[in-house]
Amino acid sequence: MRIMLLAAATLALTAATARAGVNIIDNDAKLTIDCAKEKTVNIVGNNATLTLSGTCLEVNISGNEANIKGSVEHVNISGNDNTLALDAVDQILISGNKNKVTYKKAVKAKKTNALNTGNDNKISQVK
Repeated sequence: MRIMLLAAATLALTAATARAGVNIIDNDAKLTIDCAKEKTVNIVGNNATLTLSGTCLEVNISGNEANIKGSVEHVNISGNDNTLALDAVDQILISGNKNKVTYKKAVKAKKTNALNTGNDNKISQVK
């Protein structure tokens, strides 16, 4: 119950500060997000499969077992067992556990910055 309340509070806080965005609350969602229209993506549901078209401003993941492909300036992961294969990302913040993030390059920054306070996370740059 506490996890659900925390996830709802995180979503509400993030959504309140978002310019334009999409909130994914359902489990097993499979979507392609147009980042030109939806700048912020909030994922609370579990087992989401998303493809980002263009570059989103921010992706916030408090759900578990999401699979995400595309580009985003800032990604925040508080959920567990998520896999992100990013073409470009400027900032990665992970507080969840057992997440895997691969990326090719930065979006606007000179290099991608990462902060990992969770356990058993893997962040790596690929060619």
